[in-house]
Amino acid sequence: DHSNENDYKIILGLVKGFLQTKKFIFVSILAFVLIGIVVVLFTPKSYSSRVLFITQDSSSAQSSGLGGIASLISGGSIKSSSSNDIPTFLYPQIINSWEFRKQLFDIPIKLKNEDSLITFEEYVINKEGLSLSENIVKYTIGLPKLIFSDDSSPERVVNKLDSLEYISSNDKRVLKSLKNKLSFSISEEDGTLEIKTIFEEEPVAAAQLAQQVQVRLQKEIIRYRIAKAREKYNFIEVQYEDTKQKYKDAQVRLASYTDRNRFNATESSLIRKRQLENEATLLYTLYSDLEQQRISQSLKIKEDTPNFTLINPAVVPLKAENGNTLTKIILFAIIGFMFAVFRYVFIVSKKYIRSLWTEV
Repeated sequence: DHSNENDYKIILGLVKGFLQTKKFIFVSILAFVLIGIVVVLFTPKSYSSRVLFITQDSSSAQSSGLGGIASLISGGSIKSSSSNDIPTFLYPQIINSWEFRKQLFDIPIKLKNEDSLITFEEYVINKEGLSLSENIVKYTIGLPKLIFSDDSSPERVVNKLDSLEYISSNDKRVLKSLKNKLSFSISEEDGTLEIKTIFEEEPVAAAQLAQQVQVRLQKEIIRYRIAKAREKYNFIEVQYEDTKQKYKDAQVRLASYTDRNRFNATESSLIRKRQLENEATLLYTLYSDLEQQRISQSLKIKEDTPNFTLINPAVVPLKAENGNTLTKIILFAIIGFMFAVFRYVFIVSKKYIRSLWTEV
């Protein structure tokens, strides 16, 4: 009991000693609150917009409709399109690819102080400034590069004889801005796809970017899904049009020969007429078969085309994500108080270590 009483006295003594530094506590809290106010004032507001959707395989929904009709036409030759499906885990690879991202450069966006639309690339190059951290890095670590860089040198040399892709410094800047503003995720629980965009001080632009990314991503997924069926359809279409023209030409030749030899009953004329008739019949058979294949492949394209269900469309955000000013100031006040606590603990620990050192 006596030892517990001594412990309580020591704790109360420490608390009393800490409260006696109330002047420093007040100054510390006030200083950190002022720092918090400055941070809040100079931190741009970030607006975020989200798009949530799911992709559905249309082949399952149409198997009893279009798929059934196509199987009757083609004699059951149409198979399930699941083999042409793209796994959802490959969607991030599509959205992060250079081919897809360069399509986003020309997305039109509306800025607060602009009367007309500008492209995302123009916004990044001409309107978007560097963040505070980027400016610090630029004028500290990157200062030698800034001083000794040769701006007169060409940005890149493009060899027109090759087919390589060349990315300029402006392209890199736009890609970096896209990386900071655009994110894509897939829910493992329900398979929903989420596109999230974040813009500083531009709520309308955030919604526009999210909507355009959604539309273009869906088009890209459809393009991948129906690429094989579309290629086969184009091949059949070419053969169909060529055979169709040949059949019409054969009909013209048969009609012209029949008109010229209407009263000619020789065996040679009859043989030639039968040859023209057989040629026209054969071309008609090929033409009819290609027409059936053409219809069948057209239905297969529709079958392979995925359906998208939009759960949450892009909406212009009304409130900034980092707009809770009071919470930030309170957080800085708590940090100021903790700074005063750690200072007092440091002073007490220092005195205690010194006393032990003198005793030794």
